[in-house]
Amino acid sequence: MSKILIIGNSLAVVKAIQDIRREDEQSAITLFCTESLLPYDRLLLPSLVAGQIKESQTHPLADDFFGQNKVEVIANEKLVRMSLKRKYVTTESKLQIDYDQLKIADLGRLMPPAIQGHQKKGVFDCALLSSVKELIQYLPFTDTVFIMVAHIYGFNMACALHGLGKEVVMVSSGAGLLPQVLDDEASSLLKQIVESKGIRVMTENSIEEILGDSEVKAIRFQNGKVMGAQMVIADFLPLDWRLIDQDNGYEKIEDDYFKTALPLRSCHFGLHVLEGFLTGFTKLPEGGREYLKFDGPQNIFKKVFAQGEVLVGAVLFNASSHEERLLKLINEHVPVAGQEEALLGG
Repeated sequence: MSKILIIGNSLAVVKAIQDIRREDEQSAITLFCTESLLPYDRLLLPSLVAGQIKESQTHPLADDFFGQNKVEVIANEKLVRMSLKRKYVTTESKLQIDYDQLKIADLGRLMPPAIQGHQKKGVFDCALLSSVKELIQYLPFTDTVFIMVAHIYGFNMACALHGLGKEVVMVSSGAGLLPQVLDDEASSLLKQIVESKGIRVMTENSIEEILGDSEVKAIRFQNGKVMGAQMVIADFLPLDWRLIDQDNGYEKIEDDYFKTALPLRSCHFGLHVLEGFLTGFTKLPEGGREYLKFDGPQNIFKKVFAQGEVLVGAVLFNASSHEERLLKLINEHVPVAGQEEALLGG
């Protein structure tokens, strides 16, 4: 009987378990939860900060999921060593877990930002529930938050904090917001909408140093400007794989949260700052076509991307009435050639 070890805390590990059990009911499966927490939905972390949901709601699995799938769960240990050659991992308490197959979604660690002072109290990331729980405890002592917005999830975290009455400053490396995700047109408009809601946006800039003795007191930017702050949030830092000493000997499980390549999974964003939705290709694909409709006074923006006969992506601002129809056309590969502009009417 094969022994399968799965490491990670995201819902990607849940899919891996389900995939295994569809084909194999006998192998022993051990799930090592790297954050000493049960698997959770990272997309819900901004909603947790906003107070819209409870922590238990980030854990969507039925109570008997692991029992039904015959999975041993280890959620109270810290991983300190991995031997891919000898096929075992060791925990802080010297527990050794042997395996025949190893599958990894994440190691519960993100690469620290390349910023002086990133280790100070008041610096958090928005990808790990363990860090977000500390962030929530720190909020009562915080007035001004700087967040390096690189992806939808950091953008949502910034919107959540704005909704709590915090002074939020979004920091973007590009000329607009979310340039890694959106094209220049949508990126610039998103910046305008956010600023109209009272959120400050600093573009074409980056944080160079976090100032303060032991906790965040101020931020020094790349352009030399210094601004007071009590909290800094990093968005979408890459996973830290330094615990692994080689590139083979395990299967990497893709976690949608950390995916950057297009097409993207369907995602809502904005948390009451705007009603945002995107899916599939969010920039013009090679050989594709794009169609746009924009109502400036209402901040309604609709853009779809087509390739061949079908739609392959959409970006919507404040146009939720179009979401269901466009998503259906994209998912079902319905031929729409010649009708694309008509789809944006209404």
